[in-house]
Amino acid sequence: MNNKFKFWIFLSLAGAFAAGALGGILAERNFIHPRQHTRAERGPNHPPDLEEMARELGLSPDQKEGIQQIFAKNDNRFKELYTEMHNRLSALRSEIKNQIDAVLTPEQRQKMEAIISKHGELRKKASEQKDKENERENSPDKPKGERE
Repeated sequence: MNNKFKFWIFLSLAGAFAAGALGGILAERNFIHPRQHTRAERGPNHPPDLEEMARELGLSPDQKEGIQQIFAKNDNRFKELYTEMHNRLSALRSEIKNQIDAVLTPEQRQKMEAIISKHGELRKKASEQKDKENERENSPDKPKGERE
């Protein structure tokens, strides 16, 4: 086989794998386990939540209620956008996978499925480990001064 052709096949596979991994991570964080990635856990680089805003800005109860209503009114718009993004990413991943499958032999397709499966299992284990660490960090048994 021509080396240039092998290079392009490899580059296509690597790109598809990277796109799938990125899409999977985004989908997991935003759709499968969205509550595990709340603003409080994100760190100082993200905007404050409503309680922190109220405290730092000295919001009146009416202002706080008004802002809460704004968030509630726009919540569906965010959910629709996330759903659209998820659907588009899923369609793109499927299209790329079908294109790659057309290039691979049946044996290579089986190996590729095994690689994807193994990667998914590793990602799941890493996510579970992170969840356990978060539970330990936020444990009520831990003294308040030690929690971050």
